Amino acid sequence: DRAVTKCSGGEKQRVALARALAYDPEVLFFDEPLSALDYRLRKTLEKELKDIQRETGKTFIYITHSLEEAMVMSDRIGVMRDGRLAQVGSPREVYDQPKTRFVSEFFGEVNAFPVVAKDGRLWCDELSMAFDAPPDAPAGFSKGSLIVRPEHVRFDPGAAEAIRGELFNEYLLGSRVQYQVRAGATTLLVEGRGDEPPADGHVALTFAPENSFLFAE
Repeated sequence: DRAVTKCSGGEKQRVALARALAYDPEVLFFDEPLSALDYRLRKTLEKELKDIQRETGKTFIYITHSLEEAMVMSDRIGVMRDGRLAQVGSPREVYDQPKTRFVSEFFGEVNAFPVVAKDGRLWCDELSMAFDAPPDAPAGFSKGSLIVRPEHVRFDPGAAEAIRGELFNEYLLGSRVQYQVRAGATTLLVEGRGDEPPADGHVALTFAPENSFLFAE
């Protein structure tokens, strides 16, 4: 009973979607349609859009800068850089198996360590320590970056070989807790899964080689 101009932001987007669907198109193109909406309404419309896509079977091409929005809504994601597709795959593939450092950093938070190959391992000058290379390390690697996502870093006080640092801050992210740790000039992010840092703030961090990515320069 209202003109579209009198509707709320979420209602206007629903009307725009209804208008687009009325033509029964094969492909619908969305250019950041939810970016101006508040968080709760955005989450509701994300699910509505995905439900409509399933019901209609139409192809939705959706542009977004939101990692969370892309993960929730997509069957396939294309990460673009300088007008070209840097990687295309399922949300899980792009997140867990990035093809480049750019994709790994664009698609989620990371810890990045500059490393060089030395005596069969990866030496990091910033931390004055060596790491084991991931199983799928590129052949002939000599210099580049070792990337580890925060959820794969663990507090491990009993480890003989670990990154030693001090807890600087913590961030509550709903069901998750993220910790910022400073190890010399290096700042790391650790995402807690029920494990908490020691009360004195002095921490030892480890990660499994298979949970890291290695990219050559």
